[in-house]
Amino acid sequence: MEKVAVLELNVNTLNLWFAFVQPNKSFNIYNKVTMPIDLFKDFNKDEIIKPVVSKEIISILSVYKKMIDAEGITEVMAFATPLVYDAKNHIGFIEEIFSATSFRFEILSDEDRCYNTYLSVINTFNKPKALIINVADNCTDLILYNRRNILNTYKIPFGKVNLAMQFANCSAEEKCSEMKKVVSDFLKDLTWTSEIEDEYEVIGTNETFLNLGRISRRAKRYAIDVEHNYELSVEDFNKVYDVIKPIDTTKNSKIKGVSVSETPYLQSGFSIISAVLDVINKEKLAISKYNYINGKLFQYALPITTEKPISDNLGYSLQILNEYYDRKPNNAEQVYNLSMILFKQLKVLHKLSRSYVRVLRIASYMSACEERVNIDSYNKISFNMILNSDIYGVSHTELVLAAFVSMLRNIDNFNLSEWVRYKDLVSEEDVENIKKLAVILNIAESLDITKFGNIIDISCDILGDSVIMKTISENDVAMEIKHAMQNRTDFKKAFNKNLEIL
Repeated sequence: MEKVAVLELNVNTLNLWFAFVQPNKSFNIYNKVTMPIDLFKDFNKDEIIKPVVSKEIISILSVYKKMIDAEGITEVMAFATPLVYDAKNHIGFIEEIFSATSFRFEILSDEDRCYNTYLSVINTFNKPKALIINVADNCTDLILYNRRNILNTYKIPFGKVNLAMQFANCSAEEKCSEMKKVVSDFLKDLTWTSEIEDEYEVIGTNETFLNLGRISRRAKRYAIDVEHNYELSVEDFNKVYDVIKPIDTTKNSKIKGVSVSETPYLQSGFSIISAVLDVINKEKLAISKYNYINGKLFQYALPITTEKPISDNLGYSLQILNEYYDRKPNNAEQVYNLSMILFKQLKVLHKLSRSYVRVLRIASYMSACEERVNIDSYNKISFNMILNSDIYGVSHTELVLAAFVSMLRNIDNFNLSEWVRYKDLVSEEDVENIKKLAVILNIAESLDITKFGNIIDISCDILGDSVIMKTISENDVAMEIKHAMQNRTDFKKAFNKNLEIL
């Protein structure tokens, strides 16, 4: 395993990521540091990055360099906003940074930026057809893909920063309407909107969309604070946009959930989104936590993704969590396998749809995650860890259900008032369903309580008011069976059948 550092120089922030990398396998970002800057301070007069700004950036990068060296990292990737090119002294600025810190900042081409944004999305979402909207500093990318192939890209030459700078002298009342009009006029030349059929979904990436999600979740009192794959309607977006429009961002306005350095660019970013949504005529959109930086890390750690994206991103992300955080050896995969066998064998009883497979898969694979913290409070800890881990390819509803399945391994922990907190994400029908899944998970864990992986298969016979589970093993599994039989009472409550395990 190696460590990699990534630097990103934006107009308003200078970011540092630390990532563990297993070559040809995976990466995991384990730390991020963000420092606010003002790259274009007093810029408009002579279009030069000022010496005081260069000094501040080099000072931050010098500290970053010490942090990188302390981690023993030799591989550093550094990327800068294309708006650096707008400075007359951009060559000298880049060279000055290199001379002082040895960091050589790269400015990605339009093609490279779009491709890496696509990589970050296709490998973390379970959405076969979508339009990606990436609001960057200097432009907005529209990326249309279908079943793991990019069909078309379109560059709007307005990003959150250059659009805001263009209308910096407008009043708050007229700023948004003028900015949206400029983008809308440009979009009149967009010829491939007819390719965006009904089944295509919309995914937004980068900080503008993350800020939209943060504001929207606060306004709606959303039950969980999970950024990735947060979905909102266009109506929800318009409500947020209407609130942001009259704010005077020339002052030190503070909006809950949004950093002070991002506030000046909310109106411009949202104006771009509004103009695009008007053209594509969609009713909802999803937000991606990940951007081109993650795409670059996918390319570095798992080069095969440039040829073929990850086919099972849910399984991949669960394996990463297991690889980096759970103690070894562990039996997460065995518990998962046994859970899936039981789910299939008991299908005639539980009658649950395939969507619950993902729920049980998460809960079973994360069944030992509480061991990272405290085994005495395993159910509550696992609940929070499932809701706060980077798990790809699932909806927020599925995350919540998986968290409850894990919690209800002790079925007495079901609390209706706790369940009601998530009423916007779950249904009444789900209550009984998660209890059934929790019993299945409990039995699966019990059948590998020794962590020897003794049981190869299970065969279930449903006879009248009884279910007989026959374990298939080459070794003595008396202890596993005895432990699993402790679930008889809960099994009876969930399935209305008596349980016998042989």
